[in-house]
Amino acid sequence: MKLIIHIGIFILFCFSSSLLAGGREDYLIQPVEFAHPPKIDGYLENPLWERAAIIDQFIQYEPQEGAKPSEITRVFIGYDQNNLYLAFQCFDSNPKEIRACLTQRDRVFRDDSVSVYLDTFNDKKMAFVFQVNPCGIQNDGVFVEGGGRGRGRGGGMMGFDRFDRSWDAFFLSEAKINEEGYTIEMAIPFKSLRFPSTGSQKWGIILQRSIRRKNEELYWPPQSRRINGFLIQAGQIEFLSPINTGRNIEIMPVLTALRTDEQKFSPQAGLNFKWGLSSNLIADFTFNPDYSQIEADMPQIDVNQRYALYFPEKRPFFIEGRDYFNTPFEIVYTRSIADPIWGLKLSGKMKGTALGLLSVLDSNPLAIEIPDRNIESLEGSSARAFINVFRLRQDIYSESYLGFLFHDKEIGSSFNQIFSDYNRVAGIDGHFKFLGNNRLSFQFLGTKTRVQGQETRLVPALAFNLSRMTRHVNFSLNYQSLPPDFEASSGFFRRLDIKSLNTRFGYVFLPQKEYIISIRPSVEYRRVYDFNNTLTDNEVDFSLFISGWRQSSFWLSFSTGLERYRNIDFYKSDFDVHFNTEPFGWLSTNISFGFGEAIYYSRNPYLGYKTSWSMRTSLRPLSNLSLFYNLQNNEFFKKRGGERVYKINIISQRINYQISKSLSLRLITEYNDYYDRFFLSFLFSYEYRPGTVFYFGVDKRQGRDEDGIFKRPGPSVFIKFSYWWRI
Repeated sequence: MKLIIHIGIFILFCFSSSLLAGGREDYLIQPVEFAHPPKIDGYLENPLWERAAIIDQFIQYEPQEGAKPSEITRVFIGYDQNNLYLAFQCFDSNPKEIRACLTQRDRVFRDDSVSVYLDTFNDKKMAFVFQVNPCGIQNDGVFVEGGGRGRGRGGGMMGFDRFDRSWDAFFLSEAKINEEGYTIEMAIPFKSLRFPSTGSQKWGIILQRSIRRKNEELYWPPQSRRINGFLIQAGQIEFLSPINTGRNIEIMPVLTALRTDEQKFSPQAGLNFKWGLSSNLIADFTFNPDYSQIEADMPQIDVNQRYALYFPEKRPFFIEGRDYFNTPFEIVYTRSIADPIWGLKLSGKMKGTALGLLSVLDSNPLAIEIPDRNIESLEGSSARAFINVFRLRQDIYSESYLGFLFHDKEIGSSFNQIFSDYNRVAGIDGHFKFLGNNRLSFQFLGTKTRVQGQETRLVPALAFNLSRMTRHVNFSLNYQSLPPDFEASSGFFRRLDIKSLNTRFGYVFLPQKEYIISIRPSVEYRRVYDFNNTLTDNEVDFSLFISGWRQSSFWLSFSTGLERYRNIDFYKSDFDVHFNTEPFGWLSTNISFGFGEAIYYSRNPYLGYKTSWSMRTSLRPLSNLSLFYNLQNNEFFKKRGGERVYKINIISQRINYQISKSLSLRLITEYNDYYDRFFLSFLFSYEYRPGTVFYFGVDKRQGRDEDGIFKRPGPSVFIKFSYWWRI
């Protein structure tokens, strides 16, 4: 503990060297106040734009950092009391090569685009992102500094164009492709944002343009790999006149209906209500929410897996403001809240203090368990759980904070006995940036559980991470301690009973040429003990990542070491290769292959041999038609060249046809030969804007009977309609 205190004092002392703590005043834009709103039609012909502030000094980040762009970009910025207005004039020497498709909102991944990052609290921690492609299709989301969406080994652009697209906001945009390139106009309502309730406003802002076929990422202000952080490099936008900080009220009634073989067609009504108590404090309420899976989860192989599979959150109520609840340990894994009756959430930020409060009543809760104790789980449809999460986070200088989180899950066999059992988790966490390129994060937790009158002791857990990132060198050191009786019933932990040390060192070569942009070799070492001080894992991993021509990337990895399972030591090695490329606007493909020793996880485990391969291909024969194919193969053998234990093939297809910006058709087919299971899904979508939607879908699942004949149960039919009122 004394060591931690000394480290903390040293970090606070080093804050005086924090880079750009007040923002980049040398990149300051003061937009012109418009007398009336410009028409958002994509033509850029309104004379108001002639009076707007202009930005045209974009600089390359990829492929050649600091170089001049191959194409000219001009941005015009203005505002009034209600909206921020931006117009992009994107010149292109070969307009026929512009990559643009007509597709659903938030489904643009491989097109040319422009993006606006708005750090409305100017705290270098989070930014709202608004992105539009040359067809006017919108993407929006939230970028969280240090949230794992910066540079990485993944395919595609290697800059900062990574953000969580699950957040949706209302804004206007239109685009037109012409003989000189394309133009985009945007109107972003201040009601769609959160910002301080003060008279004067100065935000962080980053503007970005992607030219996919050239691997070009252009930024204003310029971005540098020498600086550890993205939002710390933002420019400043200052509004000289007051903007509307009035309260925002949103009402969204929802009507859903589902029919299956076991269930008659019975409509159900729900309600979502949002109240902006101020421009920086939002209350959300939902009653009888619809959490039907409009967008199905991607198929994952679940055979011979030691740990649980992870599924991302897609439900709107839990997505709104979820960055407030993020900590190094995932204590709030909302997919574990299965069937909420109602939910209430309060989130916001005031004078550097972020506040989050979440309360949910779940009618289908997962049972609370006490490891190594013979206690029956709750059963029956009458079980209820009352879940409360309180989060407080205080900013400390630029890019640093201290936080507190408390999670309480009360559960009982009925509503009247809901406080019979409980699981409570509390702890502190922090993130510090010091000496420019170094970051330190930590979390201390304690948990206590009661099930059927039996209580546990206070069980602690610890996470610690130290990292350094420079232009060429990446280093990280991570330590986690999770006791075997640690219980976080609404969290996600792949494994308990570990004391894990993980360190990684990587170097970045930057040829920054057309065919090879970066070369990133790295080595990673992992060592894990259980709480009996028995070595359970001892592994080293060597990897190489190369990015280059037209979003092509090549990644290979070789790992070797020890894994202990059921008190048996297994020594194994495996090799993986991944290749991704987008050579043309109509073609994108990813191919992977792996082989090596692997454990067969059972009561009598043994060391066998596995092979796997997959291919994912996206085709766009028309600008409004996309075809996605996914082939996966996984095989396991008792030994190399020996008897095959199992073979899994998954074949899936997704066809999307976009009739207009609002209307679309989608067809999914999927076959898993291990389970002899076939899935078919058809969806008609009308999406006027986020929250105002109509869906009609038909799902059909088939499986083989004992005679090998496909069963033909009746299809399930579902309908959803919701309307979004903004007051």
